[in-house]
Amino acid sequence: MQRRNESRVASAGFQSLWQTVETVNTDPADNQIRGQLLSLLAAAHQSRETRLFQMTQGVPGLIWSLLIIFASALIGCMLVFAAEASLSKAVLVGVFTSSLTLALLTVRMLDFPFESALQLSSSDFNETLQKVDRLIAAAQPDGSKPLE
Repeated sequence: MQRRNESRVASAGFQSLWQTVETVNTDPADNQIRGQLLSLLAAAHQSRETRLFQMTQGVPGLIWSLLIIFASALIGCMLVFAAEASLSKAVLVGVFTSSLTLALLTVRMLDFPFESALQLSSSDFNETLQKVDRLIAAAQPDGSKPLE
């Protein structure tokens, strides 16, 4: 996601997990648990699809251009009105310019959350994957290795 590409390994792993839950032999009493697992997988699939959609969507270039032009015009107006050199006006223009710049940087960081300073760590995903692998291994009666 950091490179705005879908991971084929993750897709294959997700499909493998679906197939494992669908094909596991359970007692009729365990059908409720199986239904809950399928429900959780459906929710996870929906969340994944949302993340994949969001990774490719950003603020359009036209909007970025308008934001930068608007910010530049505001800063230009501040400079014109602060034409008389005084320290307080210079500080005011500096604070105003800094505020606009920080606002634009915040929009940029939130634009693609998987590649900026706010990116999600893969450690939580890896930890969850390890837990799921342990659960699958414990559920397999023949002791075979979980699918990877």
